[in-house]
Amino acid sequence: MSSFDNKLTFCVIDKYLKHSLVQKNLRAKDKNGFSDPYVKMYLLPGPRKATKLNTKTIPRTLNPEWNETFTYYGISEEDRQKKTLRMLVMDRDSIGSDFLGECRVPLKKLCSGIEKNFNLYLDHAMPVEKVVSSSERGKILIGLTYNAQQSLLYVSIRKCVELIGLDPSGFSDPYVKVTITPMTARTQRQKTATKKRTLNPEFNETFAFSIPLTELPTKTLKAEVFDYDVAKHDDYIGGVVFSASAKGESQRQWLYCMQNPGSLTEVWHKLALVT
Repeated sequence: MSSFDNKLTFCVIDKYLKHSLVQKNLRAKDKNGFSDPYVKMYLLPGPRKATKLNTKTIPRTLNPEWNETFTYYGISEEDRQKKTLRMLVMDRDSIGSDFLGECRVPLKKLCSGIEKNFNLYLDHAMPVEKVVSSSERGKILIGLTYNAQQSLLYVSIRKCVELIGLDPSGFSDPYVKVTITPMTARTQRQKTATKKRTLNPEFNETFAFSIPLTELPTKTLKAEVFDYDVAKHDDYIGGVVFSASAKGESQRQWLYCMQNPGSLTEVWHKLALVT
């Protein structure tokens, strides 16, 4: 029976899942008595395209050694309790790929900051729940810092992960719009560049807004993700609202930014339908 060596590390502070893998004793699928294996990975439940990762293909072997490491960003404690890493081993052919087996690891088996080794056996294909919660719209990493000397609020849009795909291809062309209200100038609305055909865009753009520190408690910051479309209205994916009256992580990050000028905080937020 084929076996599968995995190393998994979950970090609750920086919110990531790191995965390293090695395979051995595969069964042959090709006529030459070998296979050309690679591994596809997903996080379940959720849209597969948003979390799909592939290893490289190792030609003509039954004992491949990938020695590759993959990282999922934005993994929260809630994700650790609910999600499962699914790994499918495939044999690549010129006209498609043959299924060799799969295995799954519930993330709740991991403890934060501790690398855990798994020796798993490949199983037959198992059913996957296709229903995806409409509340899962993706996540966004946002940095906030306030410069008291210049009276500038810096908003850094780092990246998004696991966005919903709104185009027929299953992908989106996302960009992020950042707005400060009540607005006193046109410069209090900015947007990032558009990233084509991706559900995990990296923006790494920073915007500066001129706001006196005494006015910050009365302001609201919105970061909204849209899917760009040609010749029609852009589709709304989701957003995050920051203010003194907001709730949860966004309120905590906003208050910390106001109370600690000069300190940068970067926090992952779940996208939601905001008004």
